[in-house]
Amino acid sequence: MMYPSFRGGNMNPGYIEAFYGEVDDLLASADHLAQKDYVDTQWIYLGGHSTGGTMVMLAAAATDRLRAVFAFGPVDDVTEYSSDVLPFNPWKDQEATLRNPIQWLHARKSPVFVFEGSSGNITFLRSMRRASDNPQLHFHAVHRADHFSILAPMTTLVAEKIQQDTGFTCSIQFTDRELGQRF
Repeated sequence: MMYPSFRGGNMNPGYIEAFYGEVDDLLASADHLAQKDYVDTQWIYLGGHSTGGTMVMLAAAATDRLRAVFAFGPVDDVTEYSSDVLPFNPWKDQEATLRNPIQWLHARKSPVFVFEGSSGNITFLRSMRRASDNPQLHFHAVHRADHFSILAPMTTLVAEKIQQDTGFTCSIQFTDRELGQRF
């Protein structure tokens, strides 16, 4: 398991770009991990929550080398963030388009599992589900959960699924029934 640290944050050099250069940082951390002799490059998974969920969705659009991606509570459009925390002009179309997961749903080549609690930021999940016809994207609204309570039970389930994922290609699937049993 690896937790990357991004440019401009945690006393790192550089500047926060908000969902742009940080995606490069995330992919660079996967490259770094893949160079370790104890890592099988065919078995690299990526996960993130909230802002991290948005980041992993963007990373999934930029590469096909991830086994699967797990996004918990991402936004569909980063202009949902307050403009005072965004270091770019959110009203410039290209700036927002490059950073918005909903613009890149077609580009995901690895399986991407998007989760949100039905009492959380569920409108973002529903928006992306409606906009996507990509069979690699799987959207799951988890009943009786919110943006935060979803994490402990779902990360446990994801870890179990990863341990069972032993085939040539990713075989991970989630059913409404098993999601409901966690809450």
